[in-house]
Amino acid sequence: MKKFFSMLFIAAALGMMITACGDEKDEPDLPVTQQLESEHGEANDTYLIYDIDLNKDSSTIYVYNAVFQMGGVSSPPLNISVNAPCTVDKTGKVFTLVGTDIVPNLVRGNTPVPFPTLRVNNLRSTVDIEKKTYSISFDCQGTAMGKEIDGHYDKEGKLK
Repeated sequence: MKKFFSMLFIAAALGMMITACGDEKDEPDLPVTQQLESEHGEANDTYLIYDIDLNKDSSTIYVYNAVFQMGGVSSPPLNISVNAPCTVDKTGKVFTLVGTDIVPNLVRGNTPVPFPTLRVNNLRSTVDIEKKTYSISFDCQGTAMGKEIDGHYDKEGKLK
C-alpha cells in the first residue's frame, strides 16, 4: 500500500510540474491580417485602405481619388493599388510597408489592372493601429493617358 501511495504521489507531482511548465512567451500574439481605412469626408476625397496580410509576400495599399501632375496639368482622380512587403514591430501595433520600382494597379470597380507604364518608387508607409494614424509617401513616374507623370504623393492622417 505504501508503494501505491508513493507512486500516486510521484504521479501527482509530475502532473503538477508538467502543467506548471507552460509556453511563457514574452512577445504578444501579432495580428496576421488587418484591413484599415483612413478617415475621409466627401465621396471624392482621397482616402486609403490598407489590406495587410503578413501570411503573404506583400500587402496592398489602395489609394482612391489620387491626383498626380501630368505635364503641368493635374490628372483626373485615379484609384490605384500598390503591393509592397509589410513588416510589423514587436508590439504588433505598427506596420511598415516599403518598396520601390513597383508596378501599381489601376482599380476599376473591384478589378485591379496592372499599369506597367507607371512606376511607384520610394514607397514608405507606416500604420499605427494603436494611435489610429498612418503616413504614406511615394514617387510616381511614367506615362498615363499619353502624358508624362512625375509626381510625389505624401499624406498622413487618422484611421477609422
